[in-house]
Amino acid sequence: MGAPSLIAAGSVIFRDEWAWVRGCFHTQGGIGFAFEAKLLVIITAINIAHDRGWLHLWVEADSIYVVRLLETRSTHFPWRFIASWNHGLRLLQDFHLMVTHIYREGNKPADIMANGERQEGWWPFAIEDIK
Repeated sequence: MGAPSLIAAGSVIFRDEWAWVRGCFHTQGGIGFAFEAKLLVIITAINIAHDRGWLHLWVEADSIYVVRLLETRSTHFPWRFIASWNHGLRLLQDFHLMVTHIYREGNKPADIMANGERQEGWWPFAIEDIK
């Protein structure tokens, strides 16, 4: 599992059914394990999508662990995030959800956002790096 360190940044790109970017966000982590950053990004994405009424959600994640948690809607979750995860599970009841695994190299725009030097934030458009 590795030792805790500064968590790599995480990013999400929201697209509509025609693959147009509806928005994207980028977040920095803190100190912890890399998979924790992925979990926080997924929880944040669920909240953003629900708040905007985007209830058809297709999540592509490069973490099989995250994919399995979403597929099974598991309640076996790291204790630090259990309250946020349980809230996300309640929100997921409103969603039509599809979850698939994608290798990091297969999702170049999200990879570019996660590795870029940028501040945390939400953009209701495609940022220049991913156009």
